[in-house]
Amino acid sequence: MQRSIGVPDRRPRIRGPARVRPWLLLFSVALVLRIAYAWLATGPDAQPYSDAADYDAIAWNLANDRGFSLGESAAPYPTAYRPPVVPWLTSLLYRAIGHEYFAAVLLQCVIGACVPLVLGRFAAAIFGGVVGELAAWLAALNPLLVFFSGYLMTEIPFTAILLLALFATTEWVKTPRTARALGVGMLWGVASLTRPTALALPALVALWAWVPLGLSVAPRERTRQVVLVALGLVLVIGPWTIRNALALRAFVPVTTGGGRAFLDSNNPLVWNDPARRGGAVSTYHLEPYAQEFSGLSEVEADALAARRGREFLAARVPEWPAMALAKLGRFWRLGAEAGGTGTWRRPDSPLGALTRRVDPLVVWSLVTLPFAIWGTVRVLRGPRRWFQSLTLLVILYFTVLAVVYWGSLRSRVAIEPLFALLAAVGIDDMRRRLRARASGLRVVSARE
Repeated sequence: MQRSIGVPDRRPRIRGPARVRPWLLLFSVALVLRIAYAWLATGPDAQPYSDAADYDAIAWNLANDRGFSLGESAAPYPTAYRPPVVPWLTSLLYRAIGHEYFAAVLLQCVIGACVPLVLGRFAAAIFGGVVGELAAWLAALNPLLVFFSGYLMTEIPFTAILLLALFATTEWVKTPRTARALGVGMLWGVASLTRPTALALPALVALWAWVPLGLSVAPRERTRQVVLVALGLVLVIGPWTIRNALALRAFVPVTTGGGRAFLDSNNPLVWNDPARRGGAVSTYHLEPYAQEFSGLSEVEADALAARRGREFLAARVPEWPAMALAKLGRFWRLGAEAGGTGTWRRPDSPLGALTRRVDPLVVWSLVTLPFAIWGTVRVLRGPRRWFQSLTLLVILYFTVLAVVYWGSLRSRVAIEPLFALLAAVGIDDMRRRLRARASGLRVVSARE
């Protein structure tokens, strides 16, 4: 017989409208905040630029049956520079209503409003219902998550899918089943096709799952379950890899942007400029790299960029610790992004004057950071720390990625809900301790 592991929600189950209303309110508040930001920051006349311009162009080409391509409608060319999920989702919208860019932004707002709902369910599954509700509201109000919901980029859809994959993983580990294992792998595949930075994460999660799986299934079945997860991953990513091989005549698992992203942060232009250290620049259009990349295919340019990035690091080995600290400083900064990241709002946006006076992210960070730190301590000291440590493992994974590539708030968006979850754990623990003290009792941990 299989045992269920994890943290059950011991509160009485409420069914029907009474159970739905709090989550509907949560979704409504989250959606209103995100739409309001998008309207005030860019407005209905917004035009795509930078990364969003690529996603928009590919989506419009898909909607017009020109394939996954970039370039003008008269001469589109196949590409794998961007991952496929966001352009594909946007193309469905464009097929229905036409080329309305702000509608694509509003779709991002809807997806962003779903993030607190998924986080709440995931948090409740491993920490209990109270923590789930607290985490969901923190995610709904989080300035960073509100901000990135207002742009056509991969960060918010990836965050939603990442949380779905984490929730499915915990449910699978609690009660391993063939269909669940296959579904978990497929969700991780979708996450990887949304942002390829997730590609190595399923292997790390499988290693984490090895211990709790051993509590509920036989060793041979445990191996089979992990193999099924890998199979689900291949079933989703495989067709896209085959498409890339046919279109680009090269082995490209997800995108052709990894090498260039690596060079963008590991080059002398960034490291020799104190204002840019830890960040990145688009080397594709800067000398001496622009001349080197000229005339190369996507695959060739990506390979050359990766090689140039490795050469730069090989020549600066003694400076690696300083590079890592600079990247981590940007990644875990408490305030909004500094200069060099482009214009995120229209010039006449009323948000400009407001954010110049008060940085919402600084205020939010100062309020939630102490609770998140305390929540981390409670997880590490708790009786179910291995099961609940999945949150910390994912945070650590993306922190390491920031050291390899670059530190930015964009890179941190995916784990911002998990940061909110740890803050919710800390708030809940403090709440229980205060209630116990008011009642003349003492909170005793499971270790005592």
